[in-house]
Amino acid sequence: MKFNYNQLVSKVDTYLRTRRSSSRLWNSLLPEKLFTPSLWLWEPRGVAIGAGWGVFWAFAPVPMQTIFAVLSSAATRGNIPIAVVSCWVSFPGYQVILWPLQWWAGAALLGSISMSSGVDMNLIRAAAEAAPQGLAAMLQVLGQVNLWILSAELLLGCILTSGAAGLLVYSIIRLLWRAK
Repeated sequence: MKFNYNQLVSKVDTYLRTRRSSSRLWNSLLPEKLFTPSLWLWEPRGVAIGAGWGVFWAFAPVPMQTIFAVLSSAATRGNIPIAVVSCWVSFPGYQVILWPLQWWAGAALLGSISMSSGVDMNLIRAAAEAAPQGLAAMLQVLGQVNLWILSAELLLGCILTSGAAGLLVYSIIRLLWRAK
């Protein structure tokens, strides 16, 4: 038995259209555009866009990343299943590694225009050494930090790394598809 993706898309589309007509709640929650067959087809542009959005939202520190990936992909006519699958490349706990890297990228960018929150490796070391003495000692060390600029560094780094990862995946898929 051979797997036929187009037949599967057609069956899902038929099922969802009949299901939608019988449920008011279903109609109000999911827009018709999500079930457009072109958003479920295996074609180069749609797959690349879906994968790019999926990875973008996988790197973004927001809850419900899959919903954002689906909506972004649908708005730009990308492949929805690929957006969902590529959004799931993030595993629980990877943010512990990613957030410091995103902060570092944002700090480097803002540092290039002479804006700094005051966080550097010496401050991080001092806060870690103060941690055993209690929260008050740690807060005293961290009191020198400008929290607004620190937040801006993290936000800018998140946008920068998420966008770079999404564009990289999009470009790689487009190049690989042309190489066939």
